[in-house]
Amino acid sequence: MDGSAAALISRPTYPMFTVLTEMAGGTIDAVPAVDLRVDRQPFLDRARRARLTWLSNPNNPTGELLPFDYVEALAGVTAGILVLDEAYYEMSGVTGLPLIDRMPNVVVVRTLSKAFGLAGARVGYALAGPAISEALRRVRPPGSISVLSAALAVHSLTDLKGMRERVERITSERTRLQNELAGLGLEVRESAANFLLVRAGRQLAPVLLRSGLVVRTFPAGSLLADFIRVTVRLPQENDRLIAALQAAKTPTG
Repeated sequence: MDGSAAALISRPTYPMFTVLTEMAGGTIDAVPAVDLRVDRQPFLDRARRARLTWLSNPNNPTGELLPFDYVEALAGVTAGILVLDEAYYEMSGVTGLPLIDRMPNVVVVRTLSKAFGLAGARVGYALAGPAISEALRRVRPPGSISVLSAALAVHSLTDLKGMRERVERITSERTRLQNELAGLGLEVRESAANFLLVRAGRQLAPVLLRSGLVVRTFPAGSLLADFIRVTVRLPQENDRLIAALQAAKTPTG
């Protein structure tokens, strides 16, 4: 990309979209979210002139899931390439993969870090038509993943039953955690990923840290300044979070 080429994002979204675009020499055209949801019509309109459109679905860090019909419409109007980041696809069940055969500008990127539990291996993959696949092959560095990571990835892909069981546990626990946090009077956003976005105020994250619980926080002044993002973990770990939040919200003295 050159300095005159703009990549479209909805904001807030995965921050690496901005980093990667700027590393490639492009600029960012950001459509602010409305109530932390993609502002759908303006996003469609701006995609008509974007060289590259990034869409995280479900969105990181809000957890919002856009329906297939909207993704299809977006692919149809996008002037350039549409990159669908489906890092949490296994939990959401919505994918733009069927679009690739008839829309050669669509790229689906996924990871084995989430549903497959291989965050430390750093293995991801792209699904695209022949032209984009060939372009990606030309710029992919040699040795882009280690032999060990490749072996772990192949092994994980042979255990789809185990992956599906893991996803079922995560989604079930996500519902329980969401209900428990809402019961504490916290605003919890709907999520189709393995995390929850919670309006907790900026004062709670340091309190949780003193209890040994690290949550994702966001910069002051941003749309997410009053939110924390919590990963859905094992039941006993989620119980620690619930107890710590309950204690933090209980008046003392």
